[in-house]
Amino acid sequence: MLSVMGESKGTDRPIVGVLSQELGEEAKSKYPGKTSFIPASYVKALEASGARVVPILIQQSEDYYKHIMSSINGVVFPGGGVHFADPDGYAAAGKIIIDIAEQLQDSGVSFPILGVCQGYQLLMYIASNSTAEEEILVSCDTANIALPLDFKPGFQQSRLYEHASKDIIDTLKTLPVTSNHHVLCVTEDMLRTHNLEHSWRVLSTNKDSQGLEFISSSEHFHRPIVGLQFHPEKNMFEWKPGQANPHSHKAILSARHFYDWVVAESRANNQNFSSVQEEIDSLMYNYSPVYTGRIGGYVEQIYYF
Repeated sequence: MLSVMGESKGTDRPIVGVLSQELGEEAKSKYPGKTSFIPASYVKALEASGARVVPILIQQSEDYYKHIMSSINGVVFPGGGVHFADPDGYAAAGKIIIDIAEQLQDSGVSFPILGVCQGYQLLMYIASNSTAEEEILVSCDTANIALPLDFKPGFQQSRLYEHASKDIIDTLKTLPVTSNHHVLCVTEDMLRTHNLEHSWRVLSTNKDSQGLEFISSSEHFHRPIVGLQFHPEKNMFEWKPGQANPHSHKAILSARHFYDWVVAESRANNQNFSSVQEEIDSLMYNYSPVYTGRIGGYVEQIYYF
């Protein structure tokens, strides 16, 4: 599979899908008729790296997912706080998407997936064939803190970090620039418990406030699938006071690397929609984000579906 952070023989018009997730009951009452959402920061981060974005909705047929997966070039599983056991929600759609992505990859299509925070946890939940979050996830006290990464030996030979500049690596290694907002995490013990240590490579770890070591970045050994426990999109696009979202110049540059990675990997395949009109009709441009910051929302803007 092609892995580059530059030119490729795929497409120079990459489109990345972002998976929506189910709304809570309070949000449903505020936005009647809406059932799912996507934080706008993920859309902005992908667009800033040179991609357009298509929303992938939950509660759809398998044919819907097969069609959209054959029309786009990569997928992001965003963070959030849903329950994976919901049979019609985020995790159920994610399982179908991963199955289709693996079929594409096995057929020779280099199709990347990036899981962020909850999205990384979903990757591990599915890889471990878990039926409940507690089978693979453990409690972490890391709800609002910025951290440097503790890299594992050989991390720069990974798909994720091999093209990162020395300045980006030095920043990630020495400065508290990764934005952490999670109360659940995956540990190396859990990888071994589920026999995942030979399919998933741990690239970096961190410790929570109680000293528990958790995995902060990881990738599949053989597929272009990466998981991050931290939120690189928040450095650039989330501004709520009191949140540990570093906005320094170096923090922004280092955060850019992760969305640059998934967009570069998306350029490695040439999948596309069947017509220009179908592409236009599918893009996120057809929706308008709602500004939630003024009412105390955890993120600044949200797309509702």
